[in-house]
Amino acid sequence: LFSSFFTRFSTILSPTRSEQAFEMKTFLHSITNYIPNFKFPQDEDQSTENLKHDRKTCIMVVGKSGTGKTTLLNIYTGAKEEVGFQSMGVTDATVMIEDSIHEHAPVWFDNPGWSDPGGRSDSKVFKDYLRKMQDEQVSNLKAVVWCVPSFCRNVSDLKGEAKFIDQFTVEEEAGNIWSNVIIVAMGKIYATVELDCQGAKEAARELRGYAEPTCLGWGLATQDMLQVERQVRIETFRALTEEEIRERMEDAIETLPPPVQVLFSNQGCKACGQTGDPRLMEDKCHRRKKPAHHGELVQRFSKLVTGATLAVGAVAATVIFGVCMATGIGELSLIAFPILMTPGGTMAGHRLLNTASGAFKINDKIWSCCGAAEVGGKECTYICDLCGVKWGKGEPCVFIRNPDNNLREQISSHEVVNKDHELVPADQLDENLD
Repeated sequence: LFSSFFTRFSTILSPTRSEQAFEMKTFLHSITNYIPNFKFPQDEDQSTENLKHDRKTCIMVVGKSGTGKTTLLNIYTGAKEEVGFQSMGVTDATVMIEDSIHEHAPVWFDNPGWSDPGGRSDSKVFKDYLRKMQDEQVSNLKAVVWCVPSFCRNVSDLKGEAKFIDQFTVEEEAGNIWSNVIIVAMGKIYATVELDCQGAKEAARELRGYAEPTCLGWGLATQDMLQVERQVRIETFRALTEEEIRERMEDAIETLPPPVQVLFSNQGCKACGQTGDPRLMEDKCHRRKKPAHHGELVQRFSKLVTGATLAVGAVAATVIFGVCMATGIGELSLIAFPILMTPGGTMAGHRLLNTASGAFKINDKIWSCCGAAEVGGKECTYICDLCGVKWGKGEPCVFIRNPDNNLREQISSHEVVNKDHELVPADQLDENLD
């Protein structure tokens, strides 16, 4: 009977969010604390099949692995995703979850989280969020729910997470994301929610001084805590039921500004040749470019040309010698022979001296790629000064961001050069490389 009354009453009053409705719902919640195993019923038509979803808009839940991201997602959306304990997350890939409670609600994205015990690098976790948005053709971001442990007030520990969140909006939209960020401090350590969220908020403001994310905080009420008077439980212990958590999240999301657009660009790096959105590019590139040739040094006169010239000279000299002997003017052949053999002999001598050593060696080869002289010739291309690969091609050889602990454990050695990708529109990449 009570369940039936609550369903009818909340259906009538919930949409208005009037103070009178809220007070009555609070009263009903206080009663349910004394009813064992009571769960608030959902409206009969609020099934996943009947609900309409906004599949172009999403809510991202982010934070370190094991900070309660999936638990919060389950509470708000009615999903049944598996959850872990403490620092051990369970989600092993970026997943899209439909909201089975709210009409016309955005979809939610969840993934393993940062500092993943499974070994994924933080950069890969962030890129997986963006790739999932691309794959699902989701372009609007209603909220980023940033879950942090309430005991973490060390700004340096949270700055890396804040940098990833900041990258959801770039270029003209840079920084706009922070109006749509909800920081959720899991648990209660300090006297106020603001203090529990202080570390995350300061990390955001170090990037964007105007950042003003919404701050929430709570712990999930245990059965023993439910025996405590409701006002004391909420205000003193900040221990909330699932329904109370959902209501606070609903209020927070409703007060957010319109969704921000997550825009993807198609660019190319002149240094390493990667293409696509810069945020999805690998954090590696070539080190520095230096002028060079992409061919090899070769003899100025090839074996074929040298041999042919010698052969022609020898044949011509033989013919003239025969003619001269037949006509009785053999002395003429002595004059013709050096003239006919000199071109081939010069080429052969040139080749010999180019391969000699010591005082007799000459450096007069040419580059096969452009024909430039070995000495004094202008380089025709650029290569990486570290790996020797042609600039703009091949496998990148240095990191341009410091790898996090998880990534560092997966690589034997690395060099870090603080630089950015040399970006141009992707359709102009080839002409810039030329």
